[in-house]
Amino acid sequence: MITEIRGYAKAVRVSLMRVTAVILVLAVLCAGTAFAATGDLYVVDIYEGPQVTRVETTEKDAYAVVREAGIQLCEQDKLILSDFTVGEDSRIIVCRASHVRFVDAEGNVSDLIFAGTVSELIAEQGIVLNDHLVSSVNVKAVVTDDLKVEILNSYDLTINVDGEKRLVKSTAANVGELLTEQEIILDGDDEVSPSADTPLSNNLVIDVLRVEYVFRDVEESVRYSSKTSYSSALEKGTTKITQKGVNGTKTVTYRDKVVNGTVKSTTVEKEVVTKQPVDEITTVGTYVKPVVPARIQKNAKPISELALPSKYSIGENGAPTSYKSTITGKAAAYCVPGGTTATGKPVKPGYIAVDPDQIPYGTEMWIVSTDGIVYGYAIAADTGGFVGKGKFTVDLYMNSTSQCYQWGSRDVIIYIL
Repeated sequence: MITEIRGYAKAVRVSLMRVTAVILVLAVLCAGTAFAATGDLYVVDIYEGPQVTRVETTEKDAYAVVREAGIQLCEQDKLILSDFTVGEDSRIIVCRASHVRFVDAEGNVSDLIFAGTVSELIAEQGIVLNDHLVSSVNVKAVVTDDLKVEILNSYDLTINVDGEKRLVKSTAANVGELLTEQEIILDGDDEVSPSADTPLSNNLVIDVLRVEYVFRDVEESVRYSSKTSYSSALEKGTTKITQKGVNGTKTVTYRDKVVNGTVKSTTVEKEVVTKQPVDEITTVGTYVKPVVPARIQKNAKPISELALPSKYSIGENGAPTSYKSTITGKAAAYCVPGGTTATGKPVKPGYIAVDPDQIPYGTEMWIVSTDGIVYGYAIAADTGGFVGKGKFTVDLYMNSTSQCYQWGSRDVIIYIL
């Protein structure tokens, strides 16, 4: 007898079966050995997907039992007989050859036709599952059409979150999927390290950082600036604070980054000056007292034959009334009648030799010795062998060697006009 049962695995035998069994027993007892070879009936439930077919049989071969139930098998179909025992109430599972998509741990995809359990499918692909290699589908499940079986890497992971250390296993693809899987929500400015798109790896440690930004205003001083001014009312070399510096004030808005309750960094968001500082001004003197020789010879005629331009004037003390600067040093004398200066001018008292790195050619000067001899108006036009020896500052041209001997070497004041 064949009965189809849907939605459950075992059912209570119907009364008709019991009656039939009793009649058979009585018949056997009455018939003696005529029925001895027939064998005992037993019940087999045949599972085919959601459908269950129940059959009473005396067959000893599982495939014969299935055929007796009217179920046709294809060449690639398969029976699972782990729960089938001949002569005892048991069950047989029919596995139809199905199209299944298989994806290995490296992402390689295979479309297969297979009959059996997921576990058998995985084994047929030469894969051994372990703690770090798992199936996306229950390995005990029977393969059905359009089933997708993936081999997933399972990772041992540590998640530090909200003061808790979680040790978890996961087959998630990246940190973001792991957080979703663990129902860990990032709020507002929260951060995760490593980043959400980081692929998982074994023994990876993930830190969930609870972040908030706190703003605060602080009153601070604004340091005054120091400035320098120049005045001819003060002698050169003297300084005077003519305006005292006063600090100002400002309101500074800071933004603190607070991570898991601890301030990790601080940035300045804005500054507003509430009181301007007052600069401190230091005045530096520029007035230079005229440098004059100890005495000037009365009615002394300058040695230089160059006329003093009208734009300049000489005071009673023998010094110009205005000049740019002064140089004190030693002056020698030379005489080369008929010669030409380094700048092409004919030699003449007034065209003097200089170190052009110190006094450029063309520089106008007024020269007086410290003992009162006036050389007069001079122009830097020549250079000589004294340059680089450091002994003399200028070499003054004279009209004769006797004048040179008379001059010798003297300390001079050179006024740069």
